[in-house]
Amino acid sequence: MPVKQQTNAAVTIDGSTSDELIEVLGKALDLRDYETAGHSTRVRRYSLEIAKALGCSAEELKRIARAGTLHDIGKIAIPDAILRKNSKLSPQEWRVMETHAWMGFTLLRRIHLLEDVAKVVLAHHERYDGKGYPRGLKQDEIPLGARIFAVADSLDAMTTDRPYRRALSFSAARQEILRESGRQFDPKIVEAFNSIPESVLLQVMSHEKTRSARVPFRARVNCIQDGQHYTLKGVNISEGGLLLEKDRGIRLGDELEVEFELPQVGRPLRLKAEPIRRELPDRTAIAFRSPHPKDKIVLQRHIAARVEAYSGSFSGLQV
Repeated sequence: MPVKQQTNAAVTIDGSTSDELIEVLGKALDLRDYETAGHSTRVRRYSLEIAKALGCSAEELKRIARAGTLHDIGKIAIPDAILRKNSKLSPQEWRVMETHAWMGFTLLRRIHLLEDVAKVVLAHHERYDGKGYPRGLKQDEIPLGARIFAVADSLDAMTTDRPYRRALSFSAARQEILRESGRQFDPKIVEAFNSIPESVLLQVMSHEKTRSARVPFRARVNCIQDGQHYTLKGVNISEGGLLLEKDRGIRLGDELEVEFELPQVGRPLRLKAEPIRRELPDRTAIAFRSPHPKDKIVLQRHIAARVEAYSGSFSGLQV
């Protein structure tokens, strides 16, 4: 059996089950915060590029990929009023936010195959100079994966718009990372990061931000659930789903079909979907379920075109 209870209350899981669990946990975080989901994917991609530049083993790359997906999983326990706040956090709110590292570690450490991942999750906000949190570790006391994440996480944070400040250019973010070498970041990690061609990291950035972007979509969406027909108004759209407003009785968790038209497409798209989350005011998040490859390409092209229309800026795409 792949799962069994041990005397120390840890859970042993085989490799395939572990990957499935990681996917489920990642989706659980997606339900809390779409932006965190895009952030986690980008940080994972950046981290893997840095790890390859360092010459990490295949086993270390696998561990880094898993930790990348789950490094913010502790944010599931952070109140919405803090997690989704559209301005800077107060000192008191930051103290609450900082608990997500411990929360993630506590959640993952009981799973045998994720014990090393849990240690990286706990340490991913430590600093090379010992001024990080939650334990004030320094230098080689910090797991390698966490030292890599520190650079990747900062790169993504600086190059992504926030409600209270605009994103830095890639070049400006890179210079800031170089300045923090030996203080916030491990000099060896910074050296590896700086050896990666800028074009490689920019390609990762462009692809992942386009993939996770939600662009405005003010169109009618026909929904069918258990024979009931609803016509709702779209708010925004991504490759993964829709945000609809003025919900009229759609039930969470029950499959439905959605039909809508995209500009310059000669046919309506009809996709299987599932309502996954309520949002205020009176909005419902809809996730697409295994769209046909042709429909997926149409969605990708529409999102990419809208993102490109913003001249390389991703501000304004989140609604």
